[in-house]
This record gives sequence, structure tokens and C-alpha cells, in this order.
Amino acid sequence: MTLIPVSTSVQSGVTSTVKGITNQYTSKVAATDTPQVIPVTEAAVYETSEKQTTDNTKMMYTRESATLSEISKQVEAKLSNLRGIVENLITMQSLKTGASKGLNYDQIMKKYDGKLKEFYENIEVDESTSLKAQQEISEDGFWGIKQTSTRAIDFAKALSGGDPAKIGLLRDAIEAGYMAAKKAWGGELPEICRQTQEATLKGLNDWANEAKR
Repeated sequence: MTLIPVSTSVQSGVTSTVKGITNQYTSKVAATDTPQVIPVTEAAVYETSEKQTTDNTKMMYTRESATLSEISKQVEAKLSNLRGIVENLITMQSLKTGASKGLNYDQIMKKYDGKLKEFYENIEVDESTSLKAQQEISEDGFWGIKQTSTRAIDFAKALSGGDPAKIGLLRDAIEAGYMAAKKAWGGELPEICRQTQEATLKGLNDWANEAKR
């Protein structure tokens, strides 16, 4: 059987890329937009805050450390499991070409950057692993459209401290993340990834509309 949990791997890769790029975008704003975002170092603890400024006209926003930590832990746990599955498949079966035999997950991602689609097409997967992957990307699965887009939106909100003024920046970061994932994949992303991107951007638009009320 040649049904590798491709969408699961791509979906997790997109999540990590979006999270990293969104963090970079938001950190840049924090350093230049002091009236609304409290600048702090990476080692500092972020706490939710909605204090008024001295003129009582603007809100102060800070990152929500508890939310960021919880989402990061959940994703890392799932990614660790996924890495183990891919590495085990390589060890037990190897690629048809044998080119990646003995490589770990991170080495594979680096070696096949820009052609991951080609890499996954060459892996043979047992039925049990394939079924498990299908569950993970199902409607209610961890890497499904609903849960993945919800995590992305929650993470973006936590990074900005819930500041709606940063929605445009967060949207750009998410789109940049998907473009980076597409480049690493080496072609159009699977349909589930495109639908997740649409759901995430819709969530940000809904947030923007709520903030205007």
C-alpha cells in the first residue's frame, strides 16, 4: 500500500511554519508599536492585560502566555508522534531509492526541502498507519480542518494579546506561512491544507468584523 499520511504531515508542517512566521511578524510589531503592545524579551513571561493608557483612550495588549504554552505543548506532542511514525517507516522499509535510509525526520525535511511531495510518494505505508492518519485528518481529528484552523487563530490571538489592530499583520503572516509550506512541498498543497488556510483566514475576518461592532 502506498497511502502515506501525506496530508497529516503537510498539515502539521503548515501549522509549525505559520506559528513561526506569525511569531516573527508579531515580535517585529511589538518592538515598534509600543503604544499598544508592551515590548518584552523572549525570556519574559507574558500575561493577559487590558489596562488603560494614561489618557484613558487606548488599550494595552500583551501576549497570553498560558494559551501559547498550551497550544505549543499540544502540537509538539503530536509532531513528536508523527516524527516517530515517519522514522519508523524509513527504518523498516526504506525508500525505493534507498536515498534516505537512516535519516531522521529533521534530516529528511532538510534533504527534501522543495520536493517533499516526491519524497512521500516513494514511501510504502502499512494499512494500520494509513487508517490512523485518516483519523487524524478527519472532520474531528487533531490535524483536521476545524481543529487546525482553530489552533492557528487562537495562537495568533494569543501572540497579539487579542489586539484587533494586528489582524492584518497576522493575516499576512499566515499567508506567508502557507507560501513557505507550498515551496517546501514542491507544488500545490493537498486540498485539506488549502481548505484549512481558507478556514483560518475566515476566522480572522470574523474576528475583525466582531471588533468593529
